[in-house]
Amino acid sequence: MTRTIVYIFIHLTSIILFAQTQNTKVVEGSVSYLSSQNIYVKFNSTEGIESGDTLFIKDKSKFIPAVKVDHKSSTSCAGISITNKKLELNTVLYAFVTTDDGEAESDSIQTTMIEPVVLTTTTTATDIVTTTSLEPIPTLSGKISIQSYSNFTNNQSSYDYQRWRYTFQLNANRIASSGFSYSQYISFAYRADDWNTVSSDPLQALRVYDLAVKYNFNERTLLWLGRHLNNKISNISSIDGLQFETGVNEWSFGAAVGSRPDFNNMEFNSKLFEYGAYINRFDLFANGDMQNTLGYFEQTNDFKTDRRFLYFQHSNSAIQNTRIFLSSEVDLFKKEMGENKTDFSLTSLFTSVNIRPSDLFSIMLSYDARKNVIYYETFKSTLDSIIENETRQGFRTRLTLKPVRNLFFGADYGYRFRKGDLKPSNNYGGYITYSQIPGIETSATVSFNRLSSSYTEGDIWSATLSRPIVFGFDIMLGYRFTNYKFRTGIDDLKQNSASINLNIYLLKPVLMNFTYEGIFEDARTSGRLLANLTYRF
Repeated sequence: MTRTIVYIFIHLTSIILFAQTQNTKVVEGSVSYLSSQNIYVKFNSTEGIESGDTLFIKDKSKFIPAVKVDHKSSTSCAGISITNKKLELNTVLYAFVTTDDGEAESDSIQTTMIEPVVLTTTTTATDIVTTTSLEPIPTLSGKISIQSYSNFTNNQSSYDYQRWRYTFQLNANRIASSGFSYSQYISFAYRADDWNTVSSDPLQALRVYDLAVKYNFNERTLLWLGRHLNNKISNISSIDGLQFETGVNEWSFGAAVGSRPDFNNMEFNSKLFEYGAYINRFDLFANGDMQNTLGYFEQTNDFKTDRRFLYFQHSNSAIQNTRIFLSSEVDLFKKEMGENKTDFSLTSLFTSVNIRPSDLFSIMLSYDARKNVIYYETFKSTLDSIIENETRQGFRTRLTLKPVRNLFFGADYGYRFRKGDLKPSNNYGGYITYSQIPGIETSATVSFNRLSSSYTEGDIWSATLSRPIVFGFDIMLGYRFTNYKFRTGIDDLKQNSASINLNIYLLKPVLMNFTYEGIFEDARTSGRLLANLTYRF
């Protein structure tokens, strides 16, 4: 019924506009950047395009609504996707700008030439595409995956085991063209030898990272109910409760009240009550955008103040070919000798700058003073965890060069010195990659990394080869040599490891992946086998 009314309205509007002999100028732009929230479209000029207008993609002779404009500058627009089709960099989009009779330029066309896809196939030649707001277009996407991780060894102090993990991710936006949306990300993981225990209490193996219902009162005012991770305050992590957001022009205002998931098992824990609010400003410039978020949050433990802090996040692509990100937290509360005190101390800071002036050269600079990350689930080995813990914090820089087609050089360096460290931690390395070697259609990479810290010192050499076997089958072979010495009485680590990875994607929405890694040391050997089946829709 609603679609019929929309059809009649647009049809009558087209007759009125046609009688006034107005022209529609087609303005062509292309996707210049994709973020988690917005799609950015570059035009020669955005004159005549307004917030709330619709940008279209072209499918044969029909124009399909693709992006609703939320922000604009003189040469760029930013907005949310309203189509279930995938938009990529350089995708061409079209805006239809109405001009008075006689003012249309040479690239304009009469409205009688446009056949809108939103109408039925019985539409006539007088139908018109306008930028009038369309009813929300429902979209449904998701992922279902099954993973099996097996570990086996000849070490007498360890034993073989197998771990299963099932995940279900779902995003249903604007259900039945209404204001309701639903999202979830749920995993169920257990070790095979623990199945008898898990089967008697399945909730202990269940991890809910996202489970929320959203309602859009309008395009700027919305409400989340459930467990939700808000991109504007992502450092706060998921919140169980209510989150509200509204906005006007470049400003957005939000508030949240609820609790944090339990530290041990991600279950609901009302004793970890928290609340807070934030303000966000989004500015669009000729070369990109700038977004700033300032938030205040108070977190409790057993309903007693555990932490009170300010949160600031900044992202910036306004400088051409440059992307800047910064997040920080300032604590306002501390407890000393059982006494509550007001404090003002910087407890978390991360910033990064990515500069890519051309396809031939890019550089990344970062500084990380965040606390160590806690993983609820991970397939990382002990060696991988050691490397991450010793290299994540501190200063880092990475340089990438592409002197000729398909040839890449990379180098990176990191430095960290924390209070209590016996000596600074230094790590550096590099790689060379040649993609699509002529004659054998194989990509090859050789890399090196060296780490020196107060805890360990050593280096890693590795090489990989990858190529498609036949259509739908890719294979990758790898070798790694690791030589690490520890300074705390732990035995030195010298490993040779070989790996093989097979990707199968004959049926496009279905991906199968098999990875095996064999690790060989002087006195013991071990192996890991990962099998993955993923269906995307």
